[in-house]
Amino acid sequence: MSISANTDDVAPRERFDFWHEVICTAYVRLETETLPSEKPFHAEIAMAEMGPLTLSRVRSEPHAVQRSPALISAEPRDEVLVSVQLRGEAVVQQDDRQATLRPGDFAMYDTTRPYNLVMREQFDMLVLQFDRQFLTERCPAPEHLTAIRMANDSKVTAPVSSFLRSLEPIALGEDNAVSRQLATSALDLLGVALADQFGSDNSRAKHTQHFLRACTYINAYASDPDLTPTKIASAVGISVRYLHAIFKEHGMTVNRYLIKRRLARCRDDLLSPNATTRTITEIAHMNGFKTSAHFSRCFSEVYGATPTEIRQRGPRERR
Repeated sequence: MSISANTDDVAPRERFDFWHEVICTAYVRLETETLPSEKPFHAEIAMAEMGPLTLSRVRSEPHAVQRSPALISAEPRDEVLVSVQLRGEAVVQQDDRQATLRPGDFAMYDTTRPYNLVMREQFDMLVLQFDRQFLTERCPAPEHLTAIRMANDSKVTAPVSSFLRSLEPIALGEDNAVSRQLATSALDLLGVALADQFGSDNSRAKHTQHFLRACTYINAYASDPDLTPTKIASAVGISVRYLHAIFKEHGMTVNRYLIKRRLARCRDDLLSPNATTRTITEIAHMNGFKTSAHFSRCFSEVYGATPTEIRQRGPRERR
């Protein structure tokens, strides 16, 4: 499904009020402010759903938006947004941090806490929007990483930016199965980029960095049935004891996190039109489970339904 809106469709003096309603409907309730510009106000948006995320492209004259405490209280939403700058410059402010985005850069912000976006010149950007759960599955501590510039010249974040920018023509196409798979890949890559950005200039930061890198490694190799805490600790460069300690501090165990990532992938496959010829046992094995009995038990505990029931629900159950 895709939708679009353009301020050219309304009278000039009504355009900014119209735009305010458009972006509040598209994203969350926001306060808006016009900024100086040599041209009459113009803005347009095109949006499309891609499985677990919504992708939009915004082109506009200068303006600013704010998610205030009052609006958060009036309309609570537990979502995450990522802005990818295509043209012009934008400033993202949240959690006492500020990121200035130039073409190719991106940054994350969170609808549960106040934030500001300031665009002082004509701009063009992509915005990815999704439920927080899809990010915390991959990066369990995203609140430390809002309003941080993910630079387009970094060896890790540059290819992620390139991938995100390639999504728009696919999102506006008709192949929902491909869109869903690419959206899942985009979320996986965002998890990698965020983990890489966490600073390590003090012991606490390094502690969190190790945790995020362990989560990223698990996410990348969850389909390996022989993945163990020993392998994970070795890959991250820490001891097994320390690995267990940092996961315990975040209210989880290494094995439980690994199982949840495997289950999420199995659920995606059960709902995918591209996996209808695979048996449930095949899906379980290809995602790291050694026995179908263990998989079925874990799956039912987490999702409150059997794998067969989820598969039978089909499109109604898709995120």
